Amino acid sequence: MENKDATADVDDRPAEGSLTEQFAARPEATAGTRAAQRGNAGSWIAVSMIILGFALGACALPTHWLILWIMTGVALVVGGILALTSRIMDQAH
Repeated sequence: MENKDATADVDDRPAEGSLTEQFAARPEATAGTRAAQRGNAGSWIAVSMIILGFALGACALPTHWLILWIMTGVALVVGGILALTSRIMDQAH
């Protein structure tokens, strides 16, 4: 006779290599407060700076203003540096 509990454990596990298994293997992904799961302030500022840089670049294209191109470059570089220092890619949920 088979042990029903043993087979239930095997059948209930997610498929090997599946996204569910990878997520379940990282308890830190679900741990923490709701505010911590949304990322830190540095990440939000970095993303805002990068979006601002692209918006300035979109305005600089048709106007050909040099100051807008400079501001575009500064916003993108500062946003990229902030993204690296805030470890934005470690906050993927």
